[in-house]
Amino acid sequence: LLNLRKLSSDLEGHPTPRLNFVDVATGSLGQGLSMAAGMAYTGKYIDKTDYRVFCMIGDGESAEGSIWEAMAFASHYKLDNLVCIFDVNRLGQSEATSLGHDCDTYKDRCQSFGFNTYIVDGHDVSMLCRAFFEASVASERPTCIIAKTYKGRGIEGIENEDNWHGKALGDKAVGAIE
Repeated sequence: LLNLRKLSSDLEGHPTPRLNFVDVATGSLGQGLSMAAGMAYTGKYIDKTDYRVFCMIGDGESAEGSIWEAMAFASHYKLDNLVCIFDVNRLGQSEATSLGHDCDTYKDRCQSFGFNTYIVDGHDVSMLCRAFFEASVASERPTCIIAKTYKGRGIEGIENEDNWHGKALGDKAVGAIE
């Protein structure tokens, strides 16, 4: 954590392909799901393998139209090997998101695109495990997990507060770790 936001660090910010479990760096908001849908399509129809593709989507990012275009593509091609995880933490980069913690609206939108959709407490590991299990046995439809979270969970003065996007904790780090 001492190297957070340093270019030479694995924690430079957005995940990069330098990490062996990251296939692409997505750059602009909204591109990741399109790439993930393409990877899932390739796995299902070209490579004919049984791997799953997982894509994290921030709630601020979900305001991008390309997210919903990719969801339409994934549903049309019945990409049951695609799992989207929406991190609904209410806070964008510089202000609150338009839907806040309204997980039901996210669920309605995802279901309208034909996704198996689950709302979970994103801080509850057992709920996440159940949702990931359901995604692993999905058939004919992609899955979306809507994870309600709070940025900075458990850190006094940071939890659910604006203006902490991508910032190091500074003098608050020791208290957060303890």
